[in-house]
Formats: sequence, C-alpha cells, structure tokens
Amino acid sequence: MTETQPMSRRTPGLASRAATSERAPDLGDRLTELLVKHRWATVVPVVLPLSKAYDTWWRFRNIWYRNWKNAAHRHEERVRSIQEQMAAWRRAGKPGLLTTSRKGWQTVAVRTSEYKKTSYGIDVELHDILEIDLERRTVKVEPRVNMGQLTEALAPLGVTVPVVPELDDLTAGGLLLGYGIESSSHKYGLFADTVRSAELVLADGSVVTCSAEENADLFHALPWSYGAHGFLTALELPLIPCKPYVRLTYEPVFGTDAICARFEELICADDAPEHVEVLFYDLDRAVVIHGDYADAPANRRDVNAIGQWWKPWFYKHTETALERGAFTEYLPIRDWYHRHTRSLYWHGELLVPFGNHPAFRYPLGWLMPPKVSFMKLTQTERIRRYRDERNVVQDGLVPLRHLREGVQMFHREFECYPLWLCGHKTFRTSPPGMLQPSEGRETEMFVDIGAWQVPRPVKRGEAWDGIQAVKNMEAWLRDHDGYQCLYAVTEQSRDEFWEMFDRTLYEQVREKYGAVGAFMDVYDKVKRPGQP
Repeated sequence: MTETQPMSRRTPGLASRAATSERAPDLGDRLTELLVKHRWATVVPVVLPLSKAYDTWWRFRNIWYRNWKNAAHRHEERVRSIQEQMAAWRRAGKPGLLTTSRKGWQTVAVRTSEYKKTSYGIDVELHDILEIDLERRTVKVEPRVNMGQLTEALAPLGVTVPVVPELDDLTAGGLLLGYGIESSSHKYGLFADTVRSAELVLADGSVVTCSAEENADLFHALPWSYGAHGFLTALELPLIPCKPYVRLTYEPVFGTDAICARFEELICADDAPEHVEVLFYDLDRAVVIHGDYADAPANRRDVNAIGQWWKPWFYKHTETALERGAFTEYLPIRDWYHRHTRSLYWHGELLVPFGNHPAFRYPLGWLMPPKVSFMKLTQTERIRRYRDERNVVQDGLVPLRHLREGVQMFHREFECYPLWLCGHKTFRTSPPGMLQPSEGRETEMFVDIGAWQVPRPVKRGEAWDGIQAVKNMEAWLRDHDGYQCLYAVTEQSRDEFWEMFDRTLYEQVREKYGAVGAFMDVYDKVKRPGQP
C-alpha cells in the first residue's frame, strides 16, 4: 500500500511516481494481493454461473412481461407505489434522504454507495419497455431497461436509438442521470442529449413530465445529476433507421499525432461515419475503427459474428490490424453494439486471465462476462482498496483541441493500455446544465479518453499511487476545460467538483422543485466515502 503525497494541481505526474511504501506489507496485504491475482479461482466456478443464471432469469422475465403483461398499465401501478412510499416517508417525519432501495452492489458503477446505509430506501422497480411507436419513431421505457434488452427489442424492427452505450447491463435511467457515450456520440452527443422527455416523481409526490419545451429547466438539469432532483420513472427516446449489419474498417495508425489527426478527421467530417472509435495499444500504436450501417454482404464470408462466445474478444481481434494491415468486415448490428461486453472492454482479462484462450472460449466462453454487480458483492473492503490503489477505471472528457495533451497525460499518469477514444459532440442547452461547450460556442467536440486496466508501472513492480494519479488527472481536466465521468471514483473536494461542473441550473432546480432536504446532493453520491 502506498501513502498519498501532496502536490500542486499544476504539476501532475510527479507524486504518482514518487510514492513509496513506509511499512512492510502485512499478512492481510499479501493475502489480498494473492486473492486479486487469482480472482479467477472464484470468478469461474462461482461468479460466472451466478451471472449466467441471473441473466437467463431476467431474459425470460422480460419476454413474459413483453408478451403477456400490460406493461403500460403496470407502470401506472408502480408509479403510484412510489408515491405511496414517499407519503409514508413524509408522515414519518422524513427520516433520512430519499434514495432507491436498490443495493449499492447492484449498480454498474465501480464506486461504493455507502450513502445507501443511512438513506431512506424507496422501491423503484421499473424494468419494462412501455411502448415502441414506429410512426412517431419513439420508444418509451422505464429507467431500469438496459441496453441489451433495448437492442434485442428494436433491432428486428430495423430501428435503433441514436446512442447505444456498449455494456448490456447499462440502464436507460442511469445513462440519462449519469453518463452514457458510444461510437455514434460524435454525431448525436451523449445518451442524455438524445432523450425526448422524462417523467419524474418529485419530493412532494407529484408526477411531472419534462422536455425541452415543458419544464425545460428540470429537463436540462437531469444529466449528470444522479437522481438529485427526483425519482425518474420513464423516458422517451427517438428512433432512427438502421440495417442488420455494420460495415466496419479497422485502420492501423502509428504515431500519437497521426492517430489523433486521423480520429479528428473522421469525427469532424461533414459525412462522418456513423460509428468511430480508437483503441490505443501503446502511445504511438492504435487502430482507428469506423463504419456505417449496411445490408448483408454478397459474400457471407465477409460477416464476422464477433458476439459468438467462441470468437476472440473484440479488442484482441482489432489488435491484429497492427500486423495484418487495414481490413474491412461486416458485424451483425447487435454484435457491434455489444462488442466489448464479453470481455468487459479489456477488464475481463484481469478477472479471467485465460478468458480469450480457445481452450476456455470454446467450452466455457458462453458464461462470460461476470456481472459487475456480483464482482462488487464478492469483494472485501481490502480488495476494494487494493483495486483503487493498483488499478484504473477512469474516463475523462477532453475538448478536442486538447486531445493530444490529454492522451499524453493519461499515458503519464496511468500508462495502461488499451486506451479508448470516443468523440462527443456537446450542445449548448437553454437553460444550460452542468456540462456545456466553451464560452461563445453553441457546439463543441469533446473526446472521451477511457482507461480501464492495471497500469504498466504496477505490472513492472514500480511504486505507483493510484489515488494521487486520479487527483492529477482531475486537476488537469479542470485546467483544460474537461470533465470527469462520474460513474468512477472521484477524488475531488466539493469546491474542486463545482469548479469542474456548472452548478447554476442544478441548484436553482433543486430549490424550485423541493429536492433540497429530500434527495441527496450529487457530490455526496459520487465522492469517495469520507470526503467532507
């Protein structure tokens, strides 16, 4: 374990290299390290079967409700149940701030949810697709509908939502109130930018609908608020046409400047591809991936159903372009949308190091991935601390004009690969919310830089302070008009947090709609436990 060393926010990179241990590891430290390095011993025989059984149960449950239950009618009953529970909370004298009763370990976010232990839980069981309207080209969903469930229902109809964040378990509500980006975000913005309208239950128990035209202040205050304004009960999304396949090109590019320039060229073009992402395999080696919706190819051998369990993990398949050169193939649309699910991007190799080996993929690959929630449930406090200090799960939204420096900063602080790039077109809303383009701009292109791996200094046995490295990243983002993605752990103080984000509309809406004293402040939800 390493001690955190103080440093200036404007001199990142020094403390994270200078940290040293002041005590010898005790038996608990050694045991924790052993458990983490061999986590597969519990993941494979325990977590994977539990994850598959849970997913199978939910799959049949969703088919049942979609085909034999009136989800819209049940929605009204469920909303009334939320109102009744909140009325009971008010009658009891408001004993604690309101939150959903969903357990902290059940969320996909990597941070712990200690606040759940002292809050007043409300059952918000809203899991269903309420309506698919092909004439209006909209879909109405409850907040716990996840991306796997949504694409399974929409793809056979030849439609999709504009932004489909990658992992199956990400929910529509979490993506609106939190953070949701994908390979089409350079055209459409974040998932929250595409939402047409939302329905909430406010602190007084009233149900309100908001959109850009109705209750616009509440509507534009929802993204990044993490439920600080009320209980989200439904949202409506637009539908766009799609085709059964994505025609995908894998293009190797070498040199940091050349990689960033090619990425910028693609996402800023007037005829930009529908999907663009970059996987860095080192600071100067990357594969730029881009593609558009397509019909089935004439030659079926051009189809790569990468989602099949026996197939190599997508990022490993992509890496072959560095040696074989550029190539093009067709992916079935759901295989494309969920291409990183089986391997949890590249975090899966930390949990099942042999997971991409054919000897595992062919007989047992169908069990992947382990559910993030079950991984959180089965980790001890020591393992969580070890993970925070030796592992990186962070994204930073960087203005495109600072992309090259941002990539270099991530290399300096974390040096972990693959590194993910994904464009994000930011729109100025009226009124403006927590995240906006730079002053004087109506739109601005940002880039998500995502790091989810064990840093190479840790693999080399060098001293590395994970908490200080995150603080350095946060300071750099504040200094360069960037934003930290809040599904991850934030090390910022309250003042630093509100230096990064615009609190003006957020606080006005909290006051106007009675959320203060009823729902928890967003910083108190996303901060590390123990932060004031």
